[in-house]
Amino acid sequence: MRNEEFITVYAALGHRLMKWLAGDTCWPELETAVELSARDNAFFTPYMQCRALEAIACGFLAEDALRRWLGAYPVPDPGAEPLCGVVAAGNIPAVAFHDILSVLAAGWKPVVKLSSKDRHLLPVLFPDVEFCGSTDGWRVDAMLTMGGDAAAGYFREHFPGIPKLIRASRFSLAVIAGDETPSALEDLAEDMLLYYGLGCRSVVWLIVPAGYDMCPLTAAAERFAASRLGRLAADNHRKNKAVLTLAGEDFIDGGTVIFRRLGSGSPYGRTLPVGEVWYSEYSSPEDVENFIRRDEDRIQKIIRNFGYAQRPGLEDWPDGVDAVEFLRGVKH
Repeated sequence: MRNEEFITVYAALGHRLMKWLAGDTCWPELETAVELSARDNAFFTPYMQCRALEAIACGFLAEDALRRWLGAYPVPDPGAEPLCGVVAAGNIPAVAFHDILSVLAAGWKPVVKLSSKDRHLLPVLFPDVEFCGSTDGWRVDAMLTMGGDAAAGYFREHFPGIPKLIRASRFSLAVIAGDETPSALEDLAEDMLLYYGLGCRSVVWLIVPAGYDMCPLTAAAERFAASRLGRLAADNHRKNKAVLTLAGEDFIDGGTVIFRRLGSGSPYGRTLPVGEVWYSEYSSPEDVENFIRRDEDRIQKIIRNFGYAQRPGLEDWPDGVDAVEFLRGVKH
């Protein structure tokens, strides 16, 4: 697909998505996919799916954004399309959309192994792409994978010799100055809790000034949780609070969201249940930089301007590696 055709096709998809989200058009296949996804995955509420689709339409499919993005790369060579295996995660709705779009932009043909937790949306958005439920029998020229560290190890072992771009576990953090407005704290609550905090861009670690009053932030988080997270979050909260109380852990109970003091430790490698967020205190800008420097290889995003964590653009690459350039550099 040449660049102009690519822009026309996917800008039209973005326009169709926005019309559907606004209620201005029917899209029976997508409506069914949303219903099935909500049935299969309790975290994929219709609200969360619509927020993910809106982010895709606005961040990835706006015509100007597509034109700028593709303009940075030479037009793919015509001829046979090499095959790229895409292993999709299932943590947030349609999370592999950017990978699939990148494979197509590079002039490759994707074959996508869907997560059992997210198997309905992407086939509607990419009706001409091949989807499957397993990597068994794959004969691909390159691979893009996402998921945890265990999954990364599996693909290294089972697909030796194949060029791979493997994205493993990462987390995002927010640095709080201490003078944020109520509106900014509402935005930060969304950065923490949208998609139940399950995305690598979700803020799971707060770095706050020493002596910071957490009450306004916990109240903002509770408002978001009460309006958007529903009973699932409330059930998790009861369970999490009981476990932490019995263990004698230091935490702040926000009502639905629990804030756990991390001190000078690192969040990497620690299991954090849904509905919990770490926080650490700093006394100087040097403390902040030390926190960041220690984990910089595992940090996806450092959030200082709140409200944009889950609104990535086409150049916001997972792990900071350009997938289009990666594929263009593969010899096949």
